[in-house]
Amino acid sequence: MALVLRSLSDFKRFLAKPGATIQIVRNTFIERQPASFQEAYRQKGMYEPRTVQAISKKAAVFAIKGHPTTVWLYWDKGTRNWRYSGDTLAVPLNTGVGPPDEIIYRCSFAPGSEPKARAPARAKTVDPAPASPADKPTPTMPERGQGRLF
Repeated sequence: MALVLRSLSDFKRFLAKPGATIQIVRNTFIERQPASFQEAYRQKGMYEPRTVQAISKKAAVFAIKGHPTTVWLYWDKGTRNWRYSGDTLAVPLNTGVGPPDEIIYRCSFAPGSEPKARAPARAKTVDPAPASPADKPTPTMPERGQGRLF
């Protein structure tokens, strides 16, 4: 089943499902750092898959695969600038240092926990041909004195 995110509501619904995972595929802030800094970020699990541990009204808490730490992702009025494209989410960063940056997350489900694809909707059945007037019975009124109608 292909994951398609179009809004913050879609993203929150995705996070609420069992096995929801996000992974950073690009972080322009880290890409501008020296190689030693980039390696340090990688060792801390920056690019490892993150699974949802908890969701609140304003944030989600993620566990990082292979690391004992957690990471929070907050949403508020700034989410208006988030961009959704298929299974990716681009979050702009305003670091105040240098050019604007962004983090791009790929959203997926942990192996084995993908939701089942829904069955296709049933098609409406259409009568092949409407009945002709000759096929319909014609109602007849009982003659006077033959019985009551009610």
